Amino acid sequence: MIKLPETKSTDYKNIEETISRFSSPKELKDFYSDFINRYSVLNKKYMFSEHFDKDFVFSQIDEKWAIRNRELFAIPYGVKDVFNTKVLPTEMGSEIWKGFKAGNNARVVDEIADAGGIIFSKTTTAEFAVHYIQAGKTVNPHNPEHITGTSSAGSAVAVASGALPICLGTQTAGSIVRPASFCGVYGFKPSFGAFDRTGTLKTTDTLDTIGLLGSDIYGIRKTFLASFQKDPQYPSAKNYFNNLKSYKEKTKFKIGIITDQFRGYSKYDSYVKEDFENMVDRLADNNIDISMIEGIDFINDIHKLQDIIYCKALSYYFKNESKRGSAMSQVMSDMISLGNEISVDQYVDALKKQPEYRAKFDEVIKSYDFLLTPSTASVAPRIGNKESDKMRQEEKEDTCLIWTFFGYPVLSIPAFWSQEQGLPFGLQIIAPKYCDLPLLDFSESIGRKIKI
Repeated sequence: MIKLPETKSTDYKNIEETISRFSSPKELKDFYSDFINRYSVLNKKYMFSEHFDKDFVFSQIDEKWAIRNRELFAIPYGVKDVFNTKVLPTEMGSEIWKGFKAGNNARVVDEIADAGGIIFSKTTTAEFAVHYIQAGKTVNPHNPEHITGTSSAGSAVAVASGALPICLGTQTAGSIVRPASFCGVYGFKPSFGAFDRTGTLKTTDTLDTIGLLGSDIYGIRKTFLASFQKDPQYPSAKNYFNNLKSYKEKTKFKIGIITDQFRGYSKYDSYVKEDFENMVDRLADNNIDISMIEGIDFINDIHKLQDIIYCKALSYYFKNESKRGSAMSQVMSDMISLGNEISVDQYVDALKKQPEYRAKFDEVIKSYDFLLTPSTASVAPRIGNKESDKMRQEEKEDTCLIWTFFGYPVLSIPAFWSQEQGLPFGLQIIAPKYCDLPLLDFSESIGRKIKI
């Protein structure tokens, strides 16, 4: 169990309960005056905010008061700066797009606003949601000498510092799970396609996934239910609720463990392995049957396939930006160069393998309700190593991008604290595709067992 800095008063559920007691817009505005002051103080310390407009926040309050019976009434939401927002700029972590205003909201931002949420601020992102984050942006609340993770780091830090209860993020490889693990918060990557991606930065068509970073599962569940795509013509919606029904009927769960089946596990830090394996022993009881998964050596091919798909897509979508020389980071330029060297045939072959490998793992996961594995190979590494090589290598040492590749829902929960390192790391819980709601319910029960 870990104690996050300065967060308890700004957990989603606590904010919701506080707001529910207000009887006038004035009380809500007074609350937000204090909340904004706190946010500003924390941002100066942890540098997670990209765009914030106090007047814009207050302009939403009267509008929200008129719909105060809605699910997300007056909850403040951070929005990773890769989502279009009508009022605030959308710069995508790039100097090239400095000052750009989209003139519209991304679909998921509108869904949150329509459900009563307040679009509070834009949180810092890596350049084009890839790897490079400018020096001085995002500070790990647990230790400023350590990194905060990859592209959704601003959202993770905003939650971990206690500035916001919940934020939007995106994941193409590990950009929700890894910062959640490194900063000690909850990171939810839903099934691929759960959120409509209209108005969201596109980097890789078959991998980009919208998700949430939050202070508690309660808030993540409420936000997901209020904003995921529920149109009856959208095929995933029916699957979500059917899977929830079957989950509720279960009294015993079969859990699969992934450790040495993934070759990168041999490089995991020893305290990660020890703490994870001890937790697995603690979780086994009459209701949970835990076993190692067999016959999944093919997952070790996925990092290479993901690299081909990712780099080739970046070289296509950012070919104009790549001509801007020093306005683009060396990290991004290197990935685009790699993409340019990948042939169309290699790219198409990798794309064809994605559903083939997913189908192979679908057969495996049918025998399990959920899978468990550490969220990351270590706590947050120290700042200062060569960023390009280090960030890419670290992603090759954990399993995050495997579940993104398959489109499965995952939740990283802040389960571990390394006394030696003085830093948190997460437990990653994986479910079959469309089992998002069962995943959240099961993860909450796991949290109670381990006393988070």
